Amino acid sequence: MSYRFIRVTNYYPQYLKKYYSINFDILSKNYEEQYRLITSDSFESASSYSKNLNKIEGVQAFDIISNAEHLQDTWRKENKLPVDISKQNLILEQLKFYKPNVVWIDDFSIIDNEWKRILLKNVPSVKLLIGHICAPYNSGMAAKFKLFDIIFTCIPCFKNELGAMGINSYLLYHGFDSTILDTISVNNKFQEVDFLFSGSLYTGSGFHNSRIEYIEKMLQSGIKMDLYCNLESFKKVLLKKVFYSTINILKTVGFGFLIDVIPVLRKNKSYGDVPIKFYSQQLVKSSKPPVFGFEMYQLLSKAKITFNIHGEVAEKCAGNIRLFEATGIGSCLVTDMKDNILDLFIPDKEIVTYRTAEECIAKVKWLIDNPNEREKIALAGRQRTLKDHTIEKRAAALHEKIIFELENINK
Repeated sequence: MSYRFIRVTNYYPQYLKKYYSINFDILSKNYEEQYRLITSDSFESASSYSKNLNKIEGVQAFDIISNAEHLQDTWRKENKLPVDISKQNLILEQLKFYKPNVVWIDDFSIIDNEWKRILLKNVPSVKLLIGHICAPYNSGMAAKFKLFDIIFTCIPCFKNELGAMGINSYLLYHGFDSTILDTISVNNKFQEVDFLFSGSLYTGSGFHNSRIEYIEKMLQSGIKMDLYCNLESFKKVLLKKVFYSTINILKTVGFGFLIDVIPVLRKNKSYGDVPIKFYSQQLVKSSKPPVFGFEMYQLLSKAKITFNIHGEVAEKCAGNIRLFEATGIGSCLVTDMKDNILDLFIPDKEIVTYRTAEECIAKVKWLIDNPNEREKIALAGRQRTLKDHTIEKRAAALHEKIIFELENINK
């Protein structure tokens, strides 16, 4: 069965900002060339899926990067659309132009009942509408889940939650794009490091409070840890603390009902769930600016050991992308123990797991002092990822599920 697939997705805003600042000459190029250059550099999972779906006979796959403003504006200009066109309508125009059969949406901000109605009326080629959720979501997002024919998620615990809501869902873990290995050593500016963490440290319910706590404990232990972190600004954390205090004061004095009445509190009510803390000065001083895309993989390739801990939203389940990025690139992964970890890797043979910060610190020290054992684990982890956890395999599973759903629709 042939089909045309379009994924409406977001890239990390910091990645886009950095990419355009370095490659400012891209702005003079046409849409097709801009799209080719940015998707070749990014190695985002979105573009990796499309690249691999395009290898399957009968499939045409493409991404709409909804928050790549320069790219989107170039498409608007080339198609002679008005300057003041809304984001929702611009994406709708692109879908009308490309006439996909399958639409995958990561960016929930664009979809509501009315937008879906207009989409299906104006783009009758669309037969399957897919959603994707792998990050914390609020009640507003959850209310949109039933707009989709199927929701994909990378975390088993999310799949269970979706099932309890009566949502048609499918587990699709992240994967590693093995083509990265072909050029990873070209112009690699990074120095070899013993112990690395690269990623986001966001405060608030469902995000990275435990991750922040673990990293601060490891820094206090004296372990040399190289950090490349996406930190929130002081102003952002302060604002979250204000929401936390306001929401909990209202609950304490019996005015909790106002939380759902006042729009700004309703939108940010999740910040009232757990205390919000400022980063320690040691963490802030130790952290270098975050890296993204191909540069991030080059950094990981120089790390003897990579630290991972899931966001609270994952609960008892493993599934974040760092599991596969670190192992695929050949670093020894140290990650938090989860109920489903055995579905992915063999602990202490292909990866190293821990249950507490103290156990993590002890195991990292042991790995640093025992390079032969560490290298054996790193090699076994890479072999497992290249065998079972590549983006090629994930794209094949995605294709199989899409075919199954389309055939059911056509019956």
